[in-house]
Amino acid sequence: MDGQPEKTVFVPRSSSAPKDLFQPGDVVGQYKVERVLGKGGMGVVYLAKHTALKKDFALKVLPTLLAQDQSFVSRFKKEGVMVGRLKHNHIVNVTDFGESEGKLYLVLEYVDGGSLEEWFEKNRKPGGGARAAEVQRLTIQILQGLAHAHEAGLVHRDLKPANVLLEKTGEAKISDFGLARVGDEAEYRRAGGTASPFAGDSVTTTGAMVGTIDFMSPEARNMQPSDARSDIWAVGVMTYYLLTGKKPHGFAEPPSRLVPGLDPKWDKFIKVCLAVDPAQRYQTAAAALAALRQIPQGSGGRSWLAPVGLAVVAAIGVAVWQWPRPVPAGATPAPAMKPEPFPVPPKVETKPMQPAAPIQRRFALTGLPVGAVVTYRDRNHTVGASGRMLLDLPPGPQMVRVTTPGYLDWEGEIGGTAGELEVVIPLQLVPPHPVRFTGLPAQAQVKIADQTVAADATGAALVELRPGHVTLTATAPKYETLELGMDILPGTETLALAMKRLPPAPEVVVKLPDGTALKFKWVPAGSFYLGSPADERGRQRNDLPRAKTEIPKGFYIAETETTQRQHRVLTGKNPSTSRALGDETRPVEQVAWRDLTGPGGAIEKLNEVLHRLELPYQADLPGEVEWEYACRAGTDGALSDGSNLTNERDDPALNALAVYARGGGSQDAPSPVAKRKANAWGLFDMQGNVAEWTYGIRGKREPVLRGGSWKVGAVHCRAASRVEVTPETRPTDAMGYRLLLRPLED
Repeated sequence: MDGQPEKTVFVPRSSSAPKDLFQPGDVVGQYKVERVLGKGGMGVVYLAKHTALKKDFALKVLPTLLAQDQSFVSRFKKEGVMVGRLKHNHIVNVTDFGESEGKLYLVLEYVDGGSLEEWFEKNRKPGGGARAAEVQRLTIQILQGLAHAHEAGLVHRDLKPANVLLEKTGEAKISDFGLARVGDEAEYRRAGGTASPFAGDSVTTTGAMVGTIDFMSPEARNMQPSDARSDIWAVGVMTYYLLTGKKPHGFAEPPSRLVPGLDPKWDKFIKVCLAVDPAQRYQTAAAALAALRQIPQGSGGRSWLAPVGLAVVAAIGVAVWQWPRPVPAGATPAPAMKPEPFPVPPKVETKPMQPAAPIQRRFALTGLPVGAVVTYRDRNHTVGASGRMLLDLPPGPQMVRVTTPGYLDWEGEIGGTAGELEVVIPLQLVPPHPVRFTGLPAQAQVKIADQTVAADATGAALVELRPGHVTLTATAPKYETLELGMDILPGTETLALAMKRLPPAPEVVVKLPDGTALKFKWVPAGSFYLGSPADERGRQRNDLPRAKTEIPKGFYIAETETTQRQHRVLTGKNPSTSRALGDETRPVEQVAWRDLTGPGGAIEKLNEVLHRLELPYQADLPGEVEWEYACRAGTDGALSDGSNLTNERDDPALNALAVYARGGGSQDAPSPVAKRKANAWGLFDMQGNVAEWTYGIRGKREPVLRGGSWKVGAVHCRAASRVEVTPETRPTDAMGYRLLLRPLED
């Protein structure tokens, strides 16, 4: 490239490259990230595949810093809606935009032929430009895309070869509409600007410049308002560069002086594009397009050039163009050189060089959906909220085409009847087709418009839908309501959904037949350190070795040890020695293993109650690992409040938590439950009072007593303390139990 390499300038701008925001395999909306396509100042572009359509898209993720700017987010969304309405063969269409994990993203059609910049490097002549016929073909396509965007009210502001992508077929598509505006405006404001040059306001702060300087118009360089004519300037610079291999810095020679055989009409086209005064440029992309089409195709070589033609070239031999350079603040402009004027008309033509035929009538197409695209003479027109489209038609029948999501394409003649000035386009809805939604809970209710369908046992729901935008609502017990909008395409067959499960209730209360309540507290899944460290005070040889252990599923565990009343109502018996004291709020004791796990035992009886009450739980004893996890309640000390023993006979911390043999003595009986402090998960008497039956770590047939009792000292009441027994072990007045509920799987 000629001169300094192309660069995007903004003062100040961070020079650090954006980090990858997503990794291959991440799912953003309905798109699975495959790999990075490129990185730039405005973020990272990924190749992503639509999970249902199996189609490639480009996913452009903007920098996280911008996503934290609420004013930028608001402009981005507004601009995204406008850009999303652009539907043209020579514009990279935006199909979706949104937020994921606090990051803003755009979804664009994937163009797989590289950029115009890459094409030029492959197709230019050594030290020169590309074939004029190819340059003309591509520039025509660029102007067609610009014309469509300008009509929709969008200006690019950073048009350059790197922002023009090519299909493998060679068709050009302009990319990054809208990002140049919202992104650069955000940076301009952060730099200290108090008014926006992008919205046509005056500029009150200097020192900020936005755009790619090699293709930046004079008004943009001077921080003046930019409009569609600034894009025309960029087209002129690109055309000059593609033809000559040079950029028109300083005093630039006309391209026909640099490219032997180039038609001089190229000189006039580029000179009008590059007029310093925007009023002297082509005023619209359509006007520039009309002028470009007047240049004979294939005018890249003139072997037929007559001596007269050579004489004309010689006559303008030293003709040059003056390229405007910005003058530093405070500096005195150097005297302008006065080159021999380049032969151009005294006044720039701002109308197409071949005006259209005189307009005979204004014709109205009615009954159209908002956003429908009417194509007439290769130009696309988008229907607004009125549902009408006005076209200027010459006499006679004219062919038009109407396309819009959810309707069959319509193509036909209009205006063929004398005196006819309006017609209703008979659009037909696309027939519905089945769309399968997966990933739902069984029997979830899926509602779209007036249709409600239940998911089957596999979690799939089949709904007949027409292409277009729909809003889906899914509901299911134990799940949060899911509501989202989505675009149904003609080829959409399957869409995966994900409903978020409601958090478990913090407490479950089971009412026994006589009204006695059993309260259970929720214990969440997690991890903890099982067992005791080697240096723990009071450590016993039966303690399990310390190891980090996972609890993969949450469960409910009884708030207290099972009381004598609860056990009597469940089983019809109270074997406790302390029943003579007349207080059935004490924990039941003298309970054998078979009294819990055998036929007619407490576990079986509670499951009968759960079944009768239609509660979705399975009653059981805790495993000793679950018991210790619940006892510690997220702490890591020897006791259930996270503290450690400081006295093995009379420990102050344990005194607040447990009923045990303080000072080597003994209580007369176990205490009524819940008379000491609960742990962090609301569980009482996890240490002391009565030792609790649990399933041992080696299996359900090898029980273990946990928690110590009212008859033993402090060292036996630690969270890690355990006593291995057998199913045949004879019960004592220090042995009780605590029940557990496991949620049934849906």
